[in-house]
Amino acid sequence: MKIRSLGLATAQQSALAGPPSRRSRNTCNENFPIVGTTRSIGIMFGRLDIKSLLIALPAGLVIANATLAADRPTNPADWPALKDVYKNHFLIGSTNLDARNFGADVVPGENSVAAMTVKHFNVVTPGNAMKPEFWNGGISNPTPNFLTNLTSGINADIGAANARGVKVTGHVLVWHNQSAQWPAPNVLTASGGWETPWDYATAKMNLEYYIRTVAGHFDQEPFKTYAWDVVNEAFKDNPDNPADWRNALRTGYSPEERPSRWAQAYAKGGKSWDYMYDAFYAARQNTTAILNYNDFNDNERASKATTIASMVKEFNERYAAESAAGKGRILLDAKGNPRPLVDVIGTQGHWDMRLNLDAFERTIKTYLETGVNVDLTELDLAPTLGLDKGQRIQNGPEMDALFEEQGIQYAKLFSLLKEYAAGPGGRHPEYKGGVHRVTWWGMTDPGYHTNGYPWSGVGQPKEAYWATTNPEQYLIDAGLPPNGVAATFSYGGESFKARTWGGKNAQAMIDINVPVGTKNVVFTAANVSLPAGFAVESMKFNPPDCAVVPGKPCHVTVTARGPAPATASVENTATFVLSFGKMTVGWMDAANALEAPFSYADVRFSDGVTAFKQYKTSYGSDGMARASGVAETKAVPKHGRTTLVLQPQDPIAGPFGLRLQKDASTEKAWRLATRFEPGRTYMVVSGESAFNGQTQAAALTNRSKPATTASPESLSRTPVVLRGDILVPSRNSNAPPGEPALAQDNLKFVFEEAKSPAAGPYAAQEGHTMQSFIHGTNAYPHIVFRGNGATGTVVAGQNSLITRQTNGQEGSQIAERALDQAVWFNTPIDPKSGEMKMFLYSEKDGVKQHHVLKEVGDGETPNRDAGNAISQRQGSVGGFVAMQAESPKEGTSVRLYAYDIESYTSDNEPPTTEPPSPPPVMPIAFPFRRSGGSLDTGDLALALAALAALAIARRRRP
Repeated sequence: MKIRSLGLATAQQSALAGPPSRRSRNTCNENFPIVGTTRSIGIMFGRLDIKSLLIALPAGLVIANATLAADRPTNPADWPALKDVYKNHFLIGSTNLDARNFGADVVPGENSVAAMTVKHFNVVTPGNAMKPEFWNGGISNPTPNFLTNLTSGINADIGAANARGVKVTGHVLVWHNQSAQWPAPNVLTASGGWETPWDYATAKMNLEYYIRTVAGHFDQEPFKTYAWDVVNEAFKDNPDNPADWRNALRTGYSPEERPSRWAQAYAKGGKSWDYMYDAFYAARQNTTAILNYNDFNDNERASKATTIASMVKEFNERYAAESAAGKGRILLDAKGNPRPLVDVIGTQGHWDMRLNLDAFERTIKTYLETGVNVDLTELDLAPTLGLDKGQRIQNGPEMDALFEEQGIQYAKLFSLLKEYAAGPGGRHPEYKGGVHRVTWWGMTDPGYHTNGYPWSGVGQPKEAYWATTNPEQYLIDAGLPPNGVAATFSYGGESFKARTWGGKNAQAMIDINVPVGTKNVVFTAANVSLPAGFAVESMKFNPPDCAVVPGKPCHVTVTARGPAPATASVENTATFVLSFGKMTVGWMDAANALEAPFSYADVRFSDGVTAFKQYKTSYGSDGMARASGVAETKAVPKHGRTTLVLQPQDPIAGPFGLRLQKDASTEKAWRLATRFEPGRTYMVVSGESAFNGQTQAAALTNRSKPATTASPESLSRTPVVLRGDILVPSRNSNAPPGEPALAQDNLKFVFEEAKSPAAGPYAAQEGHTMQSFIHGTNAYPHIVFRGNGATGTVVAGQNSLITRQTNGQEGSQIAERALDQAVWFNTPIDPKSGEMKMFLYSEKDGVKQHHVLKEVGDGETPNRDAGNAISQRQGSVGGFVAMQAESPKEGTSVRLYAYDIESYTSDNEPPTTEPPSPPPVMPIAFPFRRSGGSLDTGDLALALAALAALAIARRRRP
C-alpha cells in the first residue's frame, strides 16, 4: 500500500526554498503568511482547484491504492474538522490568534488561515504577543499598551476569539527568556559578576505587581483568558536528583545557557526557588483562569518529568492547606471541589521522528498521578529533513517516505492521547485528570520546526492530517497495530505485562526483582508471549552473562517483529527492555541541596517485603541521637521503584520519607562507568588531560556556538576534577558560594543504541548516538554528529563536531540516511580504567573512513554568552572534533561517568532477616561501613532509627 501524499509536493518545495525568517518562534513560509504572526490580512490559498491539483501531482506522489483514495474526500468541505473529531477527548488548538481570523464574516473552511482556524480549533495561544516583553519599558512604563488600548492589538484579538467561542490560553507570565525587563536586565557588578540588580524584596514586589496587572486585566470580559502558562521552562533539562526539585531549577548561574534572573534576584535575600510558588499564588489571587506549568524535554527524561511532578504535588498540597486556613482564595471545579493551585502540567512537544512514544506515555502517567490534567502545548512533529552545510533532501521517494513516516508517528501519538483523554472518550478512569488540550505551535509547514504540521505550506492536508483525523484506522490501513503491541513475560513464577507503541525508537521498560542469591538470570524466548503475527527476532543481554549484583542490574532487550507493514519506511517492531535487579536503595544527603537539610532515597527492584520506617530524631546533651515520635511504615510493592523524601523539619504525620546517612561512598555521585546501559546519561571525559599535578580533566560540552576560533567548529570542553573514580563538577566561577556545584546540562549526553547505515566492518554492530539536552537554541534533544566534509566543515583533516544544523531551521535534525555521521562505535572498555576510544565510520563511493573523537587545544570561549547567560567555562579553550584517521587507535582516550551509587561486590550479599525494632538510643557514629547502596534489613533498622540526626546537628553547629 502506498499511503497518499495529498498536496505534499508544494510542502516539499517550500522546505527546499531555505529557512524562513527567524524573527520569532512563529516563523512561516513567506508565500503564505500566517495571520497573527505577520499581522497581514487573511491569506487565501490561491483559490486552488483541489481536483486539478490531485491530477497534477508528480508521479511519485500519485495515490497507488484506489481504495484508500476513495476513503478520503476530495471536496474540502468534507475534510473533518479536528475539533469535532476530538470533541469527546480534548481541546484542539493552534497559535493563530488574530482578530481577523475570527471576524463575523469568516466562514469555516479550507481556503484561508482564518477559515481553517475557526473550522479546526476551539482554543488558541498567542505565539509571542503575551510574553513578558510585550510590557515594554518594564516598571518604568506604568501604562503599557495593553492597558490603554482596549480596541485593538491583543485586547481585540482575544475579544474576537472569545466572540467566536474560541478559548484563549495566555503565554506566558513568568519566563527567563523574552523577558528583558522582568526582572531588570543584568549589569556588570563591582565584583565582576553579571546579574540583575534586583534583590529578593524588589523582585517579589515586582513579580506580584506584574502578575496582578497582567493576569488581572485579562480576567475581565471581553478579553478574558481561559488559561495561563504561569511559569515556562523553569527546570534544567536533565536533573541529577529529581526528588529535590529546588536543585533542579534554573538558577541565576546554572545552566550556563538561559539561566533564570528571577531565581538570581530571589537568592539575594531570599530563597531562589520561592519565585515559583509566588508566581502561581499571585496568579490564583488575580484570575480564575486555568493555571499551567509548561516545559519541554520532559518526554524523554524521566528525571525531568519526576522533578516537575514533585514540584506540582508539593505546591498543590501546600496551597490546599494554606487556602483552607484562610490564606489564598478557593475556586471550585464543576463538581464543587476546590481546584488545585496548579491545574495543568503542560508538555510542549517540539519533537521529530525519533520521539520515543513509550517514554512519553510514562511522562503522561507521571503527571496524571499528581491529580492534575496534562496539556500538549506547542506541538510540532517534524520529519528528519536536515543534513549539514547546504544539503537538503530532494523531492522524490525519500521525501515521500519521510512524510509517510510522519503520518504513522502522528497516528500513534493521537491514538495514545485519545486513550488518556480527560473527556468522556478517555479510557483511564483511575486518574482524576487526563489529556485536556492539544495545541500546535503553528498550523502549516514549514513553521517553527521544519514541516512538522498537518498541513502543507499552501494549506493542503498532509499524511499527518489524515492520520490525526482517524489514527487507529490509519494504522490499520498501514498494516500496524492500532493501539501498540502488548506482551507478557514470565519469570520466577510471575507474569509481567507491558505495551509498546513499536517502531525504531519506542521501548517499553520493566523492572523485575530477582531473589537474593541469584548470580545470573536465565531468560529465553520461551519466557516471552506475543500477539499473533509477532515473533522474537533478537535478544540482547547486558552484561552478556546476565550477571546481577545489587546496584548493577542485567538488562535484557527483547525485539519482536510483526507482519511487514504496507509502508516500507516504517518498522513493525516491538522492543522491550527488561531490567533484572536486586533491591537497591540509593540516597543523597543535604550536601548539594539548596535548602538543607533535605534527603531522599531511591528504592528500586523492591522485594515487596522490606518495610521502610521513618523516625524523627534529635541529639541529647550526651551527644547521642534519639528517635522520637511514632514510626510510620511504607512498603514498596514488589518489583516497584519509588522515591521516599524526608525533610527533618517535617512532622511525623507528614509525607512518608526515608533518611539514610552513611559513609560518602554510598551516596550518589558521578562515578566511573565500565559499561553502557540503555538510555543512561553519561559525561564523556578525556583521559589525556590531567595537568598541574592535580587530577583534572576535560568533559565534552555542548554549546550552540563554536568553541574554536578557527574552522571547523568543535564542541567545547569543561574542566572537571577527578577524585579516584568520582567526578566532581566545576562550579560556575561567577556564582556565589551558595550555588551548588551541580553538573551542567550541556555536559550530559544520553547514549542510545543505534545502527549505522554505512556498510563495512561495523555494519552488524550496535553503536550509540549521543543526545544532548540543553535549551540554548535547541528546543529538543540533538544528536552529536560530524560535519559532512563540505566547505567550512573540515580543516586539516578535522571535521566539525556539532549538534544542530548551522544553516537550517532552528532544531533541524540530521537525516536517517546520514546517521553514519552520528553513530559512534568504541574500542573495548578497559574494565579497570574505564578508558576507550570513540569513532565514526563511513563508507561512500569506495572511500572508507574513520573519524575519531579527538580533543583539541585551540580556540577561545568568551567570558559571557549572548543575553543573560554567563559562561561556566571562563578561560576554557579548545574542545573536541571528529578527526579523520586510519584506525580508531588515533583518537583521544575517554572515560564515561554516570550518576550512580557504588554497587556491592557479588560476595557481599545482604542477608534476608526481618528488621528488629529500632533501638531508642544509638551512637552518632554508625556501626556499619558497607561500601554500597543496597541495604540489608538489619542495616535498615539502624539507618532509619537515625534518620536526620546528622543533618540536625549540622544545622546547630556554628
